[in-house]
This record gives sequence, structure tokens and C-alpha cells, in this order.
Amino acid sequence: MTAASWQLSNIWLGVGVSAAMFLLYYGVALYFRTATHNERDLYLAGRQIGPVINSLAAAATWMSVATFLGVVALIQQLHLPFVYMWIQLILSVPLLVLFYGAMLWRLGVYTSVSFVRVRYGQGVAYLAAAWMILIMLMYMIGQFIGVAKVFEVLLGLPYLASLIISALVITGYITLGGMKGATYNDAIQMVIMLLTLLLPLAAILKQLDASGWWFPPLGYGNMTDAMLSRIPEFFNLKFDPRFFLALFVALTLGTLGLPQLAQRVFTSASIRDARRTVPWFCFWVGMTFSGVYAVGFAGVFHFARLGQALPPAAADKTTLLLNLAYNPEWVSALVIAGALAAGVSTIAGLMIGVATVASHDIVGMLKPDLDEKTKLRWGYIALMATGVVSLLISLEPPAFLIISIFWAFGLCACTITPMLVLGAWSTRINKYGAFAGSALAGILYVAISPYVFPQFAVGKGLIANLGYAAALVAVPVGFIVTILVSLAAEKLSAVDEPTRAGTQTLVETMHGWPSVEGTRYGATGWLIALCLLWLPVLWWGLQPW
Repeated sequence: MTAASWQLSNIWLGVGVSAAMFLLYYGVALYFRTATHNERDLYLAGRQIGPVINSLAAAATWMSVATFLGVVALIQQLHLPFVYMWIQLILSVPLLVLFYGAMLWRLGVYTSVSFVRVRYGQGVAYLAAAWMILIMLMYMIGQFIGVAKVFEVLLGLPYLASLIISALVITGYITLGGMKGATYNDAIQMVIMLLTLLLPLAAILKQLDASGWWFPPLGYGNMTDAMLSRIPEFFNLKFDPRFFLALFVALTLGTLGLPQLAQRVFTSASIRDARRTVPWFCFWVGMTFSGVYAVGFAGVFHFARLGQALPPAAADKTTLLLNLAYNPEWVSALVIAGALAAGVSTIAGLMIGVATVASHDIVGMLKPDLDEKTKLRWGYIALMATGVVSLLISLEPPAFLIISIFWAFGLCACTITPMLVLGAWSTRINKYGAFAGSALAGILYVAISPYVFPQFAVGKGLIANLGYAAALVAVPVGFIVTILVSLAAEKLSAVDEPTRAGTQTLVETMHGWPSVEGTRYGATGWLIALCLLWLPVLWWGLQPW
């Protein structure tokens, strides 16, 4: 089947849907345009966002165009194990709040890099900022590519034109509305995603004779026997046990460091609202991923019933194929619009995240005495520059950027998460350990992934291509090196007493507990125990797959 056959036959449906969506987004952005008066408003929405809106926005930022397209394709390969993948993702957000979300809120910081600067100093902050920008660009470029491909289907335009149009309109409304406009747009986009996913899916499942079509996330229940008769291996756990551990290490721990989610904690009106955001977030994400799995299941079932094998190159078009087969074309246009909303919302969060790190953190460290007006100007410059850079890289993307969204999780897990989690919960961690652990683990992750030095790659097949095999090695190294170098520096008297006292006060302020004779959060035993727990993981990850 040719590429054109995947496109809508009535292009005007796509034009109408795209125009309506972006008119809505620009309307919301214009409404909140006057709400941006300073840097705090631009990046934190004035800290006025309630838990329901924030949870919808966080879920929309989490979702991506890959959720509707690439993830469904993964189900074609992973089958049942994909269920474990999205469970790992949901686990990470409660950890986000429990580990350091509320603590960073108390400090009044804008980003995770801001915390690194306060906790470890500017040297480590520059390193963290470099990793963070790389991670977010990888994540965002994957989104831009996906959104451009969605525009190809909706509008029938070539990739280049689709990319330029999408980059311009997205950058425009984000710059116009700031964080508050982006937050409310993200909330709207999450509602669009749920409606365009679940309602058409219910119609498809009904036509496939599913008993629970009225509740799409679990509507394929009675189809399992038929699936077993056609594809007996669908429910087999055929992967190495390390696959599931690697999912936890890369996805759960990687998410802890992703700035677009942490920033949602910072926009909350209070710590209580930040915590109340979490159960709502998990509900929206759970509904979406359960629905996506049902789409993948229905896609495999549909082609098995026809006695056909879905070509691997067409796997990411499963959602569209099912809707074109069972629903009117205007419904397919709405479904594609949902995928577009997923990509746009994620790009919005990432663009603001990159701009915040570039202008607030990097420029703020280089020029600490800037007035609010100048800071705001740098923020807008950073937003527009982020859009331009992403567009330029997306014109001729390297091959590995096809899966860069997943790859970014592993890199974040080994470079950012250790310094955040350890720095928030232990006063014994210092700048020497944080820098050494982040630098070494990041370089190692890049070296043993299959895209830079294939001869040194750890793992094989899908788990290696997604970067998860490398994470199983690099993440333990990140934690172990951070701990051991910190303790060694302390023993060598590289950390003076005033610095230790300041760290103690800072950590206790973050947790909201008064000082207890300078001993709280200063234990060494659990740090050593953590190193010992990571050692068998490291050893296992290095074994032949």
C-alpha cells in the first residue's frame, strides 16, 4: 500500500479540523496574554493552577504523538508486556511528588536545574543544564517529527511543509500565552485526546463484538479467547526478565528528572494542590494508556481475523487504519486531531522547559543582576530560539531520533535523577559526587547505546534500540559514583564545615522539618546499602542478553 493510501480522501476534513483546533488554542493564548507580567508568570503561571487543571495539563504533557502512533506500533512487537510499560510510567509520578516535588516547591525554584544550582553550586548546574537541554531537545524533536507526519495525513502536505507549519503555529501560541495559556491549552488538549481516543474506540470494539465496548479501556475482554486461537503467542512473556527491570530503571527513574512534569509541581498554588494533582494525573494517564492498549489489541485482532500480517512499516498507523475500516472518515479526522493534540501539548511543555533552563538558569547564572523586564525578554527569546533549533534539527533528523523520545528517559535517569533524589534526601551528597556521577553515567550511556559506538553496545534488539539496556548499566553507575565520590570527598576534607552546615539547613528547609542537632538526613548506612543494591543490577545488565 502506498503512503498516499494512508491519507484522508477528503483533505478538507483535515484542514477544517486543524484550523478549528489551532483557532481554539490561539484564542486561549490570547485570553491569557495579559497574565504574563514577569518571569514567574511566564514559567510558573504565577503559581495559581489548581489540581484538576494541573493534572489534565500534566497528563497532556506526558502524552505525546507517540502515544497514539508509536506506542500502538510497539504493541505489535511487545504484545502483553506493553501493559508493564505503562504501569512503570504511572509509578513515576507519585515518586516525583514524594521524593522531591513538594520540597522544590518550598524552595521556590523554577526548575530542577535551579535546585541543582542551590544544592551543588554553579559548576554542577551548568552540567545539569547541558544534559537537560539535550534530553528535552531529543524528546521535543521526536514530537515535532510526529506532529509533522500527522499534518501529512490531515492536510496531504509534504513533510517539509508540514514541519514548518506545525513549528510556526505551535511556537506562536506558546509564546503568546506563556505558562498559564499553555496550561489551560494542555488541559483542553487532554480532554480532546480522551474523547477522540475512547469514543471512536468504543464504536470499533462494538463492531468487533467485544462485550465491554461501552468501557473501551477494558472492552476487549471477551476477545482474548479468539486472540489466543489466532495468535497463541500474544500473551507469552517472551522477553528476558531484565526487560521488565530495565523498564522500571529507565522509565520510572527517568521520569523523575523530566522537567516538563516537575514544572507542573512548581505551578501548583500550594503543596497540598501539588499532591492532589497526582491521583488525578494517574487516572487520566491510566485511562489513556489502557485505551491505547485496547487499540493495539484491536489492531492485532483485526488483521489476524482477516488472515493478514500488518507490515512493520505500517504499525504506527494502526489507529488510523482501524478508524478508516470501521468508522466514517470524519471520525478518523477527529482521531488524528487527538494525536495532533497529544504532540502539541508535549511540545508546549518541553519548549517552556527548555526556555526556562536556557533563560532563567543559564542566563541567570551568567548575568544574575538582570531586572524583571530583561529576564522576561530573555524568556521570549529562548522560547522562539527553541522552536527554531528544533525545526532545523527536524529537517534532516538522525536515524536514532525516531526513538529519541524513549532514549531520553534513560539518559535522564542516569544523569539527572541521581543528583536530584540523593541531593534531596541526603546531606552527605556534595558537588564532587554529583558532577562525577552525572558526567560519567551520561558519557557511559551514550557510549554503550547502539547509535554512537555500536561495537560497545549493551544488549540487543528492541531493548537496546530503545536505550533501556544501556540504562540498566548507566543508572547504577550514576548512583554508585555519586555516593562514593561524595563520601570520599568528605573524607579528604574537600567539603568544609560551613558548607556541610549550609547543606543541612537547606535540606531540612526543603523537607519542612526543624533541625535535630544537625543529624537529620546525615546517615551513611542507607547510602552504602543503596550502592550494594545497585551492584547486582549493574552486574546483571552487563551480562550477555
